[in-house]
Amino acid sequence: MRLYRLFFIILLIFLGCATVQYTTADIHSEIDKYNIGSSKYLTIDGNTIHYIEEGRGKPMILIHGWLCWGAYWKKIIPLIKDQYHIYAPDLLGHGISDKPLSRKGTYSTVAQAKRIIAFMDALHIQSAYLVGHSMGGEISAIIAIVKPERVKKLVLICATGLEDTPKHMPGYVKAGLDLGMEGLVSDMMNEKLMRRHIPGLMFYKENPMPDDFVKDIMMTCFNTRKDRQAVARVTTEGLFGIFLDESCKDITQPALVMSAKYDRIIVPAMGEQYHSLISGSKYVCIDKAGHMVPWEQADAVAAAIRNFCR
Repeated sequence: MRLYRLFFIILLIFLGCATVQYTTADIHSEIDKYNIGSSKYLTIDGNTIHYIEEGRGKPMILIHGWLCWGAYWKKIIPLIKDQYHIYAPDLLGHGISDKPLSRKGTYSTVAQAKRIIAFMDALHIQSAYLVGHSMGGEISAIIAIVKPERVKKLVLICATGLEDTPKHMPGYVKAGLDLGMEGLVSDMMNEKLMRRHIPGLMFYKENPMPDDFVKDIMMTCFNTRKDRQAVARVTTEGLFGIFLDESCKDITQPALVMSAKYDRIIVPAMGEQYHSLISGSKYVCIDKAGHMVPWEQADAVAAAIRNFCR
């Protein structure tokens, strides 16, 4: 294990660090370019939370996953904004929301779920459709468990949160987590490294990784030293901290569980397990997509959301 760690460190040093620096104005320009809604801010527990608001109709909250942000939903929002009033927040520690590094707080999924509930309170949203991807799916499920009255319907897309999930991940991903290398990887991550390793891990082989996907992550996760430190904290505290297998029986709202057929991070078996644990849930598996299915098969994902939530 020590030799593995040494090799990994040498590899990352060889690849070097990112050099491009983006301003908040650059990031807002990226949001404006895609015409996916208005950037807004509110304060929750003393921290500033950025969110995108768009559309009309009943409220729907889109909750992104690890290393993403509200604009992660840029392919989905245009397809559903005519039916729903969309709110797409940047979770604390992500995007252009605050990224506190004090040990007074935590980036656990339970804490993030409480912040989404506070977000709803601040905007006077009594109940909403919750749509969560990956870690955002786990957060959505926690809200459905602890505050069922706040959730109209629940959509879980390639959601984390089950005990067997880490067992099915690629070996080198598990090794990096087991070795506690979150901080090192965050420090050394650059665009070259992303382009080399992320496509095969996150996307189906026939779907090229979009340039704006890379840019989004570099802008919001690895732009500054503080961004990188927040990524390390989010990874350590937000991934695989709790498991919901026993609690899924308490989800009583209508639920749709969605998998991607070629997802290597959250394999379809985990979606099928969620489906079996949530009484009365529906299950959909999207073909020709990996973990980033809302980017790869936006039409199919949006259609499934519309059909289920109408």
